[in-house]
Amino acid sequence: MSCAKESAEIDLVVTWLDDQDTAWQKQRQQYLDQKPLEPSMFRDWGLMRYWFRGVDKYLPWIRRVHFVTWGHLPPWLNTEHPKLHIVRHEDFLPEEYRPVFSSIPIELNFHRIKGLAECFISANDDFYFLGPQGKEEYFREGLPCDYLHVQPITDRCTTSFGHILWNDMAAINRHFAARECAERLPQYWFSEAYSETVRADNRAALRWRCFAGFGGDHFPVPLKLSTYREVWREEKARLEVSCRSRFRDITNVNNWLIRYWQLATGRFVPYMQPGRRLMTVGASEEALRDAILSPDTRVLCLNEGNEQFDFAPRAAYIRALFERRLPEMSSFEKF
Repeated sequence: MSCAKESAEIDLVVTWLDDQDTAWQKQRQQYLDQKPLEPSMFRDWGLMRYWFRGVDKYLPWIRRVHFVTWGHLPPWLNTEHPKLHIVRHEDFLPEEYRPVFSSIPIELNFHRIKGLAECFISANDDFYFLGPQGKEEYFREGLPCDYLHVQPITDRCTTSFGHILWNDMAAINRHFAARECAERLPQYWFSEAYSETVRADNRAALRWRCFAGFGGDHFPVPLKLSTYREVWREEKARLEVSCRSRFRDITNVNNWLIRYWQLATGRFVPYMQPGRRLMTVGASEEALRDAILSPDTRVLCLNEGNEQFDFAPRAAYIRALFERRLPEMSSFEKF
């Protein structure tokens, strides 16, 4: 399977959860004794319709949206939309991995989604498309557009997610040597498409035999189906362990490993997409207003941080801002 032409089909994959679904809550409760959960890992901010509005308005070239869900759906979602593919966990996750209460097994098995294009973009439900974007910003000549930034991840290892990133790098270092990759693929390490900071960090990394980590913010990632399959062939045992974890665990790897594999092999086009902003829902109202309403923001990641706030009024405030930015109902909405 190939997506070599500029006119190639590109899909979008997103996962979504309704934490208020009583059937899901009952299933989760059966396993709660095994692992305590933070409410912020699951709660829905009521912003999914704005995710679809951004896709409808600014990514019209997307062939299909694969909407991955435990089984529930937003009541307003137009399930008859020709571009929409509803994917329930049982539709693609092997039975031995289910039920699952972590995004890791779900995202590691995207390659099992029926009909998924060779070129696709992995986008979480807290990524919002707020400005025009061309398909050439995600794929060119069948290759994902990305940037290689060697950046140690030591400072992230105070959390379980930091350990997961280390596990990803352990898998990468099992197959690739940093210094050898730099010597073989200098055009991917020192591209003029990168900022000087990225190139300087990559020059410093030439002293290292192993990869200490890759930089890259939490934004939509262009991936290839064939890379998924290659990583599963090479690291099946490691991936199997992660896919059998019902909850996130420090022994896991995640699907960032797929992106890292693309970088280490040099199978990408050097590019740094402008207009991306990362913001936490607990930021000041002024900062949130600027991030959501600024015309310079093209892609926004609105993530849960560690701030303390009253959920209901903060959620209402953020929804009002999105309504100002994306007021027109999309073709993915029934009402």
